[in-house]
Amino acid sequence: MKPTEIRPIDKLKISGAPRPDRLTPLLIAAAVLLVIILVLLSSDLWLRPVSGGGVVQAVGPAQSAPTSIPPTATPNAPVAANEGSPVPATPPPCVPPSDWGLYAVQQGNTLYSLAQRYNTDVEALMRVNCLNTTTIFVGQRLYVPAPPAVVQAASAELSDDSPAPGSMSPPGASATPAAGAAAAAIPTLTPMPAFPVNIPDRYTNIVLLGSDRRPGAAAWRTDSIIVVSVDSTNSMVRLLSIPRDLWVYIPGHGYNRINTADLWGELAKRGSGPERVKKTIHHNLGIPIHYYVRIDFEGFVKIINAIGGIDVDVDCALPDMKLTSGMHHMDGKMALRYSRSRYSTNDFDRGRRQRKVLMALWDQTLTLNIIPRLPELWWTLANSFQTDLSLDQVINLAYVGAQLEPQDILSRAIGASHVQGWMTPQGASVLLPRQDKVRTLLENYYTPVDPRKLAGANKAVQILNGSQRRDADQLAASNLKWAGYKAKAAGVADHQSYSQTQILVYSGNLDVAREIARELGVPAANIQDLTGTAEQPDPAKPVDFQVILGRDYNPCQR
Repeated sequence: MKPTEIRPIDKLKISGAPRPDRLTPLLIAAAVLLVIILVLLSSDLWLRPVSGGGVVQAVGPAQSAPTSIPPTATPNAPVAANEGSPVPATPPPCVPPSDWGLYAVQQGNTLYSLAQRYNTDVEALMRVNCLNTTTIFVGQRLYVPAPPAVVQAASAELSDDSPAPGSMSPPGASATPAAGAAAAAIPTLTPMPAFPVNIPDRYTNIVLLGSDRRPGAAAWRTDSIIVVSVDSTNSMVRLLSIPRDLWVYIPGHGYNRINTADLWGELAKRGSGPERVKKTIHHNLGIPIHYYVRIDFEGFVKIINAIGGIDVDVDCALPDMKLTSGMHHMDGKMALRYSRSRYSTNDFDRGRRQRKVLMALWDQTLTLNIIPRLPELWWTLANSFQTDLSLDQVINLAYVGAQLEPQDILSRAIGASHVQGWMTPQGASVLLPRQDKVRTLLENYYTPVDPRKLAGANKAVQILNGSQRRDADQLAASNLKWAGYKAKAAGVADHQSYSQTQILVYSGNLDVAREIARELGVPAANIQDLTGTAEQPDPAKPVDFQVILGRDYNPCQR
């Protein structure tokens, strides 16, 4: 695989873009805001806070480097620690002190015996080595409080019949994988080669990192990882969501959840977290990442409140929030709850709701009412994000964003069909990528397309509510709009007692009508072709299709 190449956005050709020297400060603020809005909308920034702030709590069962991933766990019997031994000062989490060295665990070792041997305590060993269990394994490398030379000599005592790293069983080999195990690659001791996938060079790829880090916290997770791929040739943007529990090889660290890559990079060297994430994505998914934007959830709440809230089309009711389906105006906190709720749903559905918020924010920020407040919004967000994009690059991105129609924004996710559930030997539930399915997803998704040739391009759809369901026409219009149609909610039909939804065709394009029926969950038998046999509903405003929603329409299509 070719190495990652950084192609600056300011060299991309964007038709019709004015020269930077003609930009006003207001436009600069608007440009930056559009990028930040995209981050906020695409990000899953709203997981439960990590109690206590410890690194072990944040990242779960930490793993050794690939050459020392342990075999199936076998608990060791604890050995009483030496009560008379002095207890050293508490070391920082996951960061070995300079006078500590690596020790190879031998047969019969336990954390308790090692604590006694090296004059420390079990808590310190667990803290430095990012362990959340007292179980250790033969051949595992642990940091202990002794000079490296002393530790190396002790490690040399490792018996010849101990399993060599290359001969150990893969982690979790004795566990029972979820159905479909044959389709996913069980992690091995040696990291798999960089993921081979054919992605054209035309894209500029930006990774959006949503962090749950809080001031003063010792640890955090990247609970949202979204790759934004800008195709300036066709003026299209692709959003790819990566599940936070995806089990990957993190260069320079080993196997772990992908949402810990930023943390491990920062612990190795301050400020290097995003670069570690870039390398991790490129190695495991084959997508070269050129830039990053990282933002915390506080910025999300601030921006929602600063623009006076957003109108969200809630297609699926959320009982825990007492939200029924329909249009709901949300402030920052309510939008946060809506985006993070998992009581009656799952992580994949939560991602779908976050895209709902994305659509609402996108609509709101492109209205004229927001323009006068852009400077205020910019200063509100100034301390809520970090990026390696320059201002000129952000401005060029904004030119692309301002020209986009809903059908120009494609959204996909590495979803349930692309992964396999698996439990690590330490008891962590993670997701293994089913590589063939992931490769097919990525290569199909990144194949360049002409937006004018998409199924719903330039197809006008009028939607009427012929049922008693509140805001049904608006919910259906939002669904179709972001599927690429020029859909418009037209209010109540001639009556609200339709039992079946009807799709009336005036343009003769039955294939597109069937796609509309699929998007709305309506049987194809409900399509009526009126081409040439009936007048337009409004000759002054002709439409290609008219949808009359009946009692059978269910907006919740998750």
